[in-house]
Amino acid sequence: MADYYTLLTNAGIAYETACKAAGIPIKLAQISVGDGNGAVYNPDASAQALKREVWRGPLNALFQDEKNANWLMAEVTIPSDVGGWYVREAGLWTDTGILYAIVKYPESYKPVLATSGSGKEFYIRSIFETSNAAIVTLLIDDTVVKATRAWVMDYLAQQLAKGTYSKVEIEALIAKASALPVGSVIAFPVDKIPPGFLEIDGSVKSALAYPDLAKFLGAVFNKGDEGVGNFRLPESRGEFLRGWDHGRGIDAGRVIGGWQEDLFKSHTHRMQYGSYAGGSLGAPGYQTVGVLSAVGVEATGGNETRPRNLAVMWCIKAWNAPINQGTIDVAVLASQATEVNQGTAKTATQPEADAGIDDSTIITPKKLRFGFAMNFTASSGYILFPTWLGGLLLQYGRASLAADQSATLTWPLAWPDACYAISGAVHSSFARVDDGISAQYRSLTKTTVILDRQDIGTAVANNRDMFVIGIGK
Repeated sequence: MADYYTLLTNAGIAYETACKAAGIPIKLAQISVGDGNGAVYNPDASAQALKREVWRGPLNALFQDEKNANWLMAEVTIPSDVGGWYVREAGLWTDTGILYAIVKYPESYKPVLATSGSGKEFYIRSIFETSNAAIVTLLIDDTVVKATRAWVMDYLAQQLAKGTYSKVEIEALIAKASALPVGSVIAFPVDKIPPGFLEIDGSVKSALAYPDLAKFLGAVFNKGDEGVGNFRLPESRGEFLRGWDHGRGIDAGRVIGGWQEDLFKSHTHRMQYGSYAGGSLGAPGYQTVGVLSAVGVEATGGNETRPRNLAVMWCIKAWNAPINQGTIDVAVLASQATEVNQGTAKTATQPEADAGIDDSTIITPKKLRFGFAMNFTASSGYILFPTWLGGLLLQYGRASLAADQSATLTWPLAWPDACYAISGAVHSSFARVDDGISAQYRSLTKTTVILDRQDIGTAVANNRDMFVIGIGK
């Protein structure tokens, strides 16, 4: 089994079986996270609750993979104002309170600004397999579930890097998309569909992928061949949009969303034929002596009646934020992330981080800091590198010695293996006078070293600071 996974519980499987038999959907409503009661563990299918739940909230979204009909992905964002604990486990709950699936989650710390000095929104994605994804639905409260600004900005930044939109366009889209409800129709003068929109092209969409839009449109534009769980968008390509009459009486008998053929308004062409006694046509003295009974009229124009216009692409607001809904390839997301593949990355364990040889996992700041030790004072100090950086140890000591005196220094840390190299130095504020003073060492052990001041020639009366620096591991 993978290091981190999601599995259906026995209670979840039993509930799914009962729902299939009764012909009713499974409604997933909430996700909870826990700290595993202080330790990482391997959950199993018999679980009916988390070992120690620390937070519970509504699911953001539930997606079905287009390539694997039985793969579902659940997402949730833990807000920045809660935390102060580790996340090691998670659970998906039905609207009836059954733990449907349990997750072994990579150990991650969720800080809270009030007590940790920093805060962040925490995003969790769980991918799991069910025998029939079509019967699993999301019970969602749109007043609670929101996409984080950071996620949206990151998504749009990726589009900017790809050249999909200019910076100006992205800023305009953020302001526009955040204010429009699902179902709003907007005309765009370029062939680019912004995040949150779909082109109104008469295509068939999945109600699972676009639940808000499916609820809004219903079956108004369906033709009967969409298939179960799907709905059809209206067709706007090449069409002018007209305001619904709605009882005014100008375009009576119309159903909103209904299509209408082109038409000429009924009109009459009058022609007169005659002669006049004098003057111009219509002037006094004009006399009509006959009317032409039939006159041929030559056809002119094209195949439609239209005003001057600008071709635009009509789009409909399909979801409230890119994080909530849309078509996502779960198989791609579930694959291992690399430098060139945008997949899912595994968080390294501390032993993997310490070993420093793995290239398929990521390291959290806490694990990156783990293993470093340091302390610095005027008289002694050290820095110890973690094992994944070789476990190198640098440390120093200092003593104030009179002429030809020595002192035993205790290393700040005992050398785990040995001190491989050592050097002494003299510190003095007197220039060149002390050229005959040297700092030497002897009797080096893992815990102590004797620092020796040697005055060559005439002894110098003043005390001098002697330093010793060691390198080892």
